[in-house]
Amino acid sequence: MKVKIRQAKQDDVPDLLRVDAEVWSGFPANEEMFRSRIEVFPQGQIVAVVEDQVIGSVFTQRINYAEWEGRNFSWNEITDFGTIRTTHQPNGTDLYGIGLAVKKEFQGSNISTRLMIRAAQLVLQKNIRAVYLGARMPEYFQYANISPEDYIIKKQRGYSIDMGIRIYEREGFSIVRALPNYIEDPGSLNYGVLVIRENPFGKLSGKIIGKFISALGEKVLAKILNM
Repeated sequence: MKVKIRQAKQDDVPDLLRVDAEVWSGFPANEEMFRSRIEVFPQGQIVAVVEDQVIGSVFTQRINYAEWEGRNFSWNEITDFGTIRTTHQPNGTDLYGIGLAVKKEFQGSNISTRLMIRAAQLVLQKNIRAVYLGARMPEYFQYANISPEDYIIKKQRGYSIDMGIRIYEREGFSIVRALPNYIEDPGSLNYGVLVIRENPFGKLSGKIIGKFISALGEKVLAKILNM
């Protein structure tokens, strides 16, 4: 099976709708959201394709996180209801993850990691300081007797006890804080958890190192980033 990772196109929208409806049946993105993201920030919208069909995607925007720090924002607020029309900042210091989806039959086959590696290439090329995103904590409803702040730091074998957080910890992300009323999600009791992965090259990244590292290819970059 040959999987191609590339920038999303408007022609991909029908496939994107199907994948999102399968993976996020409770709150799938709609056509306006997808078309707007691709129009506003095409470089930050990435898909995985098999035989010309989209099987996975990751969507991002650039922000200045300092403007959001300390605020209990919702997903709708920080993404302009999923369209990024007013929230994307072309020269933003940070990358913010809007959504990640991989068709169920391809989950566990490294597709999500490959999508995030491509996003990491963008971080290096554009000298972006860090990547943030609001992860789900879908098993929190089983532990509602403890605070979300205590829940998100509970560990088992070095990783979070929650599978939604654990996915990102294994990709090198660290927990920042819980976000109340982040998204309407019964399993997470409407909480999200803000996570961060900093640019490992700091101010050394940019056009020169970005081009060099991109030329190394996915596998080498994965080793460098420990993904």
